[in-house]
Amino acid sequence: ADLLRRAMGKKIKEEMDAQREMFVTGANDNNQIPAEQANHIFDQIAAFAGYGFNKSHAAAYALIGYWTAWLKCHYPLQFMAASMTLDLGNTDKLSVFKQDLDRMGVTLTPPDVNKSNYDFKVDGEVIRYALAALKGVGAVAMKNIVLERETNGAYKSVEDFASRVDYKSLNKRQIEGLAAAGGFESLNPDRAQMFAGAEVILRHAQSLAAEKESGQVSLFGGADEGSGLGMPDLPKVDPWDQLELLAREFKAVGFYLSAHPLDSREQQFENLKITSCVNVEAALADVPRQNFQMAGVLLKKQEKMSQKGNKYAFLQLSDPTGIFEVTMFSEMLAQTREHLEPGTALLLGVEAEQREDQIRYTATNVQPLDEALEGKIRAIDIHMDSSAAVPKIKEFLDIEGKGHAYINLHVKIDGQRVVQMRLPGRWSLSAQARNVIRTQDGVLEISEA
Repeated sequence: ADLLRRAMGKKIKEEMDAQREMFVTGANDNNQIPAEQANHIFDQIAAFAGYGFNKSHAAAYALIGYWTAWLKCHYPLQFMAASMTLDLGNTDKLSVFKQDLDRMGVTLTPPDVNKSNYDFKVDGEVIRYALAALKGVGAVAMKNIVLERETNGAYKSVEDFASRVDYKSLNKRQIEGLAAAGGFESLNPDRAQMFAGAEVILRHAQSLAAEKESGQVSLFGGADEGSGLGMPDLPKVDPWDQLELLAREFKAVGFYLSAHPLDSREQQFENLKITSCVNVEAALADVPRQNFQMAGVLLKKQEKMSQKGNKYAFLQLSDPTGIFEVTMFSEMLAQTREHLEPGTALLLGVEAEQREDQIRYTATNVQPLDEALEGKIRAIDIHMDSSAAVPKIKEFLDIEGKGHAYINLHVKIDGQRVVQMRLPGRWSLSAQARNVIRTQDGVLEISEA
């Protein structure tokens, strides 16, 4: 009976014919049912196999599909928060939900120890990222952080956090993960300092707990007032530049959450006709097979071996509009392997083909993005809220000298007005120099066109 059920499900004629013979013979041997009647019964079974199973499932799926669509339409934030909570530990699925939220115009805010919950939470018109969805932070520790906040109020400072948190459920790596994802920004906006100070925070929490357990009274205050000496200062470190901040956020979250490393190149991509993955999808609706130039940050590379012994790879890349996967065959893989490190920004020539509901990308050319576009930058816009970085900008311009790009300075004055200045002539300002300038006091953003 079970073999017959499987044959029905697979709808393979040869298997069904073999089952018919067994059925008719068995019906006659066991129940003296004539062959003509047994064949008639089997015909009914075969006919049911063609529609019965599908029909029963179609009805159930249609109803669930209707419920789902209704909830997503009328309660989009709650629906998405609940869906993401169900996939709390699946970064790949959470990344797809993030893209869906972007298309819906819904903001997904970074995690925050003072505002986020253990799971995904609707907060007004935004969804707050779940603390427990971060990589390697531990479910128990995040539940304890939220429970303490709900019981005794928001954390007022880093020291207050350290004095109230259950140190037994936290370790250095978990604090570093929270810091890298922006989880402490309501207490200290410098992610680099919080990351470097993970051990200081943990040791202070441990020393306070040990003091309370021993019943020791400090020279500077009662035992119930905590350590009178207070928490040691966090290490003084240079802030992360935007690219390093996003790289560390990616490692902690699993995808780019607060921004994307290629956001500042939007105008340049438009000038050079570099197509985003969302626009590829729209273009293929008219012509299902086309060639494009695309740019993306490599998320991961998976190498495989063909039956003929040739290596090929699947590259997963991210641009500001979404994630796409590109197939790369053996010859190109061998030529470009040195550039295929996760976190590297790449410029790709691809052949894209719409196949049913999927787009298949095949690489025709791959090179590092900065190297490919450096000579094609027409203008560099540096946005500042003070002139503090001007000496450093001048230092790099003196070193690198004349080039092909206009340098435009945009400086905020009086907190409202912006002074715009274009330096005379054209200059060279390398990607490395731009990354250093991004870290200077007063620099808000650098964009290329």
